[in-house]
Amino acid sequence: MLNLFPWQTAHWQLYEQARVNNRLAHALLLSGPAGMGKNHFSNLLSASLLCFSPLENYFPCNQCKSCVLFNAGNHPDISYIRPGDEGKQIKVELIRELIGFINLKSQYEHYKIAVINPAEAMNRSAANTLLKTLEEPPALSMLILVSHRPDLLPVTIRSRCQQIRFNPAIDEETVAWLRMTGGVTENTETLLNMAGGSPLIAAEMHEQGDIEIQNELIEDLESLQQGRDDPVRLAEKWNRSGAIRVFAWLMQLVYDMVRLKSSVPLVRLYRVDASRRLQQLTNQLDLYKLSKCYELLLKNYALSTAQTSFNTQGLLEDFSIYWQGQFKTRGG
Repeated sequence: MLNLFPWQTAHWQLYEQARVNNRLAHALLLSGPAGMGKNHFSNLLSASLLCFSPLENYFPCNQCKSCVLFNAGNHPDISYIRPGDEGKQIKVELIRELIGFINLKSQYEHYKIAVINPAEAMNRSAANTLLKTLEEPPALSMLILVSHRPDLLPVTIRSRCQQIRFNPAIDEETVAWLRMTGGVTENTETLLNMAGGSPLIAAEMHEQGDIEIQNELIEDLESLQQGRDDPVRLAEKWNRSGAIRVFAWLMQLVYDMVRLKSSVPLVRLYRVDASRRLQQLTNQLDLYKLSKCYELLLKNYALSTAQTSFNTQGLLEDFSIYWQGQFKTRGG
């Protein structure tokens, strides 16, 4: 049974109002950072549209034949468009299949729904092919685009969708949800801030022990700064831990060091010992060198997540060697 996350209440109320006023758009763009439950919201919305007897707030009844089929993953009037492999493109052939599907008559004389997730994975040909359907949608059809990075979508796509934006949620209700449902019993506010206000990521960080990982990476940066560790060995360790995840953490740490150097308040919280050690590292480098380290992380992270394969250990080595080198040449 699908339930609404507490930080999604206002978004659902907008959907309710649109249905009450018969002003529901034919294409929705659910956008916002990862970890906000956009895919979950998309499922709940789809179930609502397909339900034969929705409840007063348009929640699906979970009892009709349509709901039973949807919950079993067998509903014939919904199609999910995803890349063949994570990080790959959604190609034009998949969008042509979507168009063929959406133009067929509904088996239950309700909505025909197609969900594209992540929408930014569409290549240019796929996005261009989708445009005609967005401009001239069949009756009782709904396209739901889910995107972490809507800025990567063509303006022509974005302008033809009603956007529902999920902003970071850092409030008492979300903290309470993390404590009661996410199982986060300590450092709750710290975790939520570390996750940039994405509750599901905060819950995952708790499960994976990310506060400890953060501390360990600060220690690694200190070891490189003091010449106590070999950058190639550290890159091997980081690569075994998951290069993309490590890059994301390193970007956060170095970005916060840039903010500290610029006397700008930090967005994320750190434990007292980690904050002190991060400040000490920051004091060892000038703003120019920190900025160059951050630029290198951005570049190598982009390469590590690119559709063309790169040697992630080599990219991590590139950074670790560069980082250590900044402490061997003082000044500048």
